[in-house]
Amino acid sequence: MLLSNLIADLRLDLSDPGASLFEDQTLERCVRKAVFRVGRDLDQSLTITAGEITPDPTGEVRELLVIMAQIHACQVMRSATANAFSFSSGDKRVDKTGQPGHWAKLEADLLADYRQRLTELRPATQLDQEAYILTPSGLTPVIYEQGIDLDVVE
Repeated sequence: MLLSNLIADLRLDLSDPGASLFEDQTLERCVRKAVFRVGRDLDQSLTITAGEITPDPTGEVRELLVIMAQIHACQVMRSATANAFSFSSGDKRVDKTGQPGHWAKLEADLLADYRQRLTELRPATQLDQEAYILTPSGLTPVIYEQGIDLDVVE
């Protein structure tokens, strides 16, 4: 599947066919991030080579890619609208301060949809908020108990 085809689908789902909200390079970045994350979640090796996603994502995998790319696009818009303003002059008023919250709500809704679809596709997958934190393996806790005598060498 061509990367440009997935970007076109993403534009439609974001209601931005005229490219008034997102530049192509921004959506390409969102799709690239989505390919990596969906591939990891599905335990598949999805890669982008010469503008083409391999292996060819079809059906539900393609939908997961679009949803994850939408999530990343919402994150971009939350950053872009963080400095939104409120202005009034006479009887005219413009208030854009709610935009970051609306993008955050859409992101949360899309993330819930993504998790539900992923769980249906791979029932053994357990997703939680901490699932994307990388931790080194082989860590063991050190437990100190009160009253244990330690040999102190002087």
